[in-house]
Amino acid sequence: MISVEVVFYAQLKDFFGEKTTVEVPEGATALQIRAALAAKNALAAEWLKVSRLAGDDAFLSEDFPVAAGGRYYLLPPSSGG
Repeated sequence: MISVEVVFYAQLKDFFGEKTTVEVPEGATALQIRAALAAKNALAAEWLKVSRLAGDDAFLSEDFPVAAGGRYYLLPPSSGG
């Protein structure tokens, strides 16, 4: 297992706070981060489905391999004016 840190924005802070650390299997993907978070708080599952996971400089595809000790950002959809 590896640990990764996830930083949350907007509504997701209500479920997880500012940030949390999750354990995922070695060789895990971005999709597995979402699954670990849903297991941590099932009430957030619908928001997790529609949110985008990003690394330091780009949004990540679901099959993106995550790194041990990595920091990732979860952003829910938003509308602006």
